[in-house]
Amino acid sequence: MRRRRLLALLAAAVLGGSALACSSSDGRGLPPPRVAQTTTTPSAPVIQPSAGSAEVFVLASESFAEGSEIPIRFTCSGEGLSPALAWTGAPLDAASLALVVRDRNAGGFVHWVVTGIDPFVQAVGEGGLPENAIEGLNGAGTVGWTGPCPPSGSGTHVYEFALLALADLVDLPLDAPAEEAATALEAAAVERAVLTGTVTSDVGQ
Repeated sequence: MRRRRLLALLAAAVLGGSALACSSSDGRGLPPPRVAQTTTTPSAPVIQPSAGSAEVFVLASESFAEGSEIPIRFTCSGEGLSPALAWTGAPLDAASLALVVRDRNAGGFVHWVVTGIDPFVQAVGEGGLPENAIEGLNGAGTVGWTGPCPPSGSGTHVYEFALLALADLVDLPLDAPAEEAATALEAAAVERAVLTGTVTSDVGQ
C-alpha cells in the first residue's frame, strides 16, 4: 500500500512538471503568431512645373552682330534693303508686335515703322515684311524702310532697332507722320527687345 502511494505521488509530480514546461519554458509568454507584413511603396509625388523666370525677349540679326557695322547693302550707299531680323521670348500675352528703327545720333530720326506683327512670328528676311504687317511712313516721308545715310563728316551713327510688345492693338492712320507713329507705339509698349548697329558717314563712297 505504501509503495502504491509513493508511485502515485511520483506520477503526479512528473505530470505537474510536464504541464509547467508546456505552459512556459523561460518564464515568458509564447510570442503571437507572425503575421506577414505588407510593404506599401508611396507613389512618387506629382511635381508641378515651376513657373521659373520668363524667357528673355531678344532681338538679333543674321545680317550684322549687335553693336557692329551695318553692311553697306542695307544703307543708302548700297541696295537699301532692310536687314534680316529674328527674335525670341516675345510675351505670350502680347496682342501684337511693332518695330521702330531710329538713328540715335540724328535726333531719333525714324528709319522704319512696322505695326501689326503677329506675336507668333519670329523672324523676317532681308528686304522682307512679316505677313499681314503694315509699314508706316519713315522720317523721309516714304513708306517702309529707308536705309542709314549719315551726313558726310558726321562720324559714326548708332541705329536702334526696337521690337515692341503691345498689350493692346494701337490704331494708327496709315499716313501718320513717322515720329508721331513711333512715339505712340513706344508709349504703348509693355516690353521691348533692342538691337543696335552702326554706320560711319561716307561709308562706301
